[in-house]
Amino acid sequence: MSGRKQEFDITGMHCAACVKRVENVVSKVDGVASVKVNLLTRKGSVEYADGANVEPQQIIDAITNIGFGATEADETKQEIEKVNLKPHIIRLVIAACMAIPMMINMTLHRFGFEALPVWVEFVLATIAQFGPGLMFYKSAWSAVKNGALTMDVLVVMGTSVAYLFSIYNWQFHPELGAHGIYFETSAWLITFILLGKLLEEIAKGRTSEALQKLIALQPATAHVLRDGEFVDIPTSKVVAGDVVQVRAGEKIPVDGIVTDGYSTVDEAMLTGESLPVEKQVGSEVIGATINLSGAFTMEAKRIGSDTMLSQIIKVVEEAQTSKASIQRIADVVAQYFVPTVIGLAVLTGLIWYFIMGDSLNVALINATAVLVIACPCALGLATPTSIMVGSGLGAEHGVLIKSAEYLEKAGKLNAVVMDKTGTLTQGVLDVTAFKNYSGDEARNMNLMMALEQGTSHPIAKAMVYYGEDRGYKSGVELGSFADVPGKGLQGSYQGVSVQLGHSRWMAELGYDLSAVEEDILTYESQGASVSLLAVDGVITALWAVEDELRPETVSVVKELQSQGIEVWMLTGDNRRTAEYIAKQAGISHVIAEVLPQDKASKVKELQDKGLVVGMVGDGINDAPALVTADIGFAIGSGTDIAVEAADIVLVRNDLHTLVQAVHLSRKTMTNIKQNLFWALIFNCIGIPLAAVGALNPMIAGTAMAFSSVTVVSNSLRLKRAKI
Repeated sequence: MSGRKQEFDITGMHCAACVKRVENVVSKVDGVASVKVNLLTRKGSVEYADGANVEPQQIIDAITNIGFGATEADETKQEIEKVNLKPHIIRLVIAACMAIPMMINMTLHRFGFEALPVWVEFVLATIAQFGPGLMFYKSAWSAVKNGALTMDVLVVMGTSVAYLFSIYNWQFHPELGAHGIYFETSAWLITFILLGKLLEEIAKGRTSEALQKLIALQPATAHVLRDGEFVDIPTSKVVAGDVVQVRAGEKIPVDGIVTDGYSTVDEAMLTGESLPVEKQVGSEVIGATINLSGAFTMEAKRIGSDTMLSQIIKVVEEAQTSKASIQRIADVVAQYFVPTVIGLAVLTGLIWYFIMGDSLNVALINATAVLVIACPCALGLATPTSIMVGSGLGAEHGVLIKSAEYLEKAGKLNAVVMDKTGTLTQGVLDVTAFKNYSGDEARNMNLMMALEQGTSHPIAKAMVYYGEDRGYKSGVELGSFADVPGKGLQGSYQGVSVQLGHSRWMAELGYDLSAVEEDILTYESQGASVSLLAVDGVITALWAVEDELRPETVSVVKELQSQGIEVWMLTGDNRRTAEYIAKQAGISHVIAEVLPQDKASKVKELQDKGLVVGMVGDGINDAPALVTADIGFAIGSGTDIAVEAADIVLVRNDLHTLVQAVHLSRKTMTNIKQNLFWALIFNCIGIPLAAVGALNPMIAGTAMAFSSVTVVSNSLRLKRAKI
């Protein structure tokens, strides 16, 4: 069993091997159920075992003891710290200033000129090695001290061999001249590795642009009533219950309810609704949306981390910190990568010296090339960069993906189950027919309203509205009331039993339906849901309620089917109505007359057939099925319970975003596979070439430095993908 979660900010990580070290050491702390560390966001998400009493300091100590920095993440802080590029730039400039004169000198030497004496090269190389290069030594020592091998160990070994061997030849074999000096190699390696890191940091910063855009939506100040007048205060200081004034053209600071005034609000950035939405007294307003016309006052209801925008930001952040299962490939490779590379470098040197019979110079240089061509950084960045860009792109299109696992799974779906009312249909129900069979119409209408007012079902709301629109008011007091899930409502009135529900339930109760059967068949075959009122065992009235398909339903169903995904409709409605709606939508698989508690088992039946099932719903009764499905999709306009139970939230209340979620998943997974290919191909081709002497250390170092940049740049391409 797992319990609470906690986030930590972690510093000092450079590659996938670093991530693995942190995860390994934290997972060994008693009470830790799981840990996920993200190289890109530099965050660690720790989940504690149920009931475990683990102090945050225990986690921090475990991480700092292996040479990394760690602090508790501030969950209330809604801003992304920008990477400070200044130290990276300073180190790069110093290293380049040391390396460039030596590279010029090496070029001149090939034409018979000697511009720099060896001692000058020694000074320049020493400054580069222990100035900008000191960070690699510190990190490598910390890793080795704690029994780990990281990318920094490879950098230190490669550059140190070139540097120290140059000193050895200079002092003890002067007859070799320039052929025994490789000071420019060590300085150039450090320069290019630092250049690669700088470019990597710049590119990584761009992967979080979508999240930064979301955070920037929240206005900085709010006009709040204090001591009888409106004053400007930081939005973060607004408390629930505050009276807030919103003027024309301003962003609404927090979520709340309009208490005075009338206006229209642009909610497109959160809900995707292109037309302005009218707001009057009693209307809900969402923080960060734009007030277009009139001014109004509102009561703050949800503030800080409880606002809709904050919840969206939190979901995106959690998704970006999580790991897709495909990342296990990189994690496993990273675990054995550095030791393997060191072994290959040693083997390369031994073969060149003892078997090939070449000089120690050649053996060491080829071994150094093997060390520096290898780069686990690219492996560590391959998955998280794509996940970050993909989840951010999803958020921009109104697709909130709660975890990388679901981003990965969405592209594997081969069956999608959709609830009917409010999902395939618009959820705006109208009573299209009413028949009074016996008794007083007013009494029947009042009894219906008295029963339906006890539930919040969409059909109930439509029927109550129908009664009110015709001037009826339920003054009836029921002697008892009960909601029979999936069947209807029942109660008593003046000692007489009263039921209101669908025809199947009435038949179960043994009531005679022969007089109304023709009407039931007619309305149900036209796609209406029929509700019957029975008073003392006699059917007295009928209401036919209809709901129209969403305008996008037909095209979305067709698109999903073209992607090889079966579309199923799951509803508690009768089969005739369900099949009529399904035919309109182009759906051939229908599961009808399902009780709310049985929806999850129907999803499970499809899974048992080997299908990867997605469930799309918007109601409370959809929550169990959403949880049971491989991926649960909640329509953003649905209930809080459905949204909470879902794995992916379609914020914009548009089924097109379901298709976009599938496309996004497939494009992201393709991008990750491309990244893993590039990360591995650099090493699979580069290491053998270096081992056979086809790459000198400088070229190897340059290739290594740009492997990470290639991976991050490829991930950034995903930002321009059309979903």
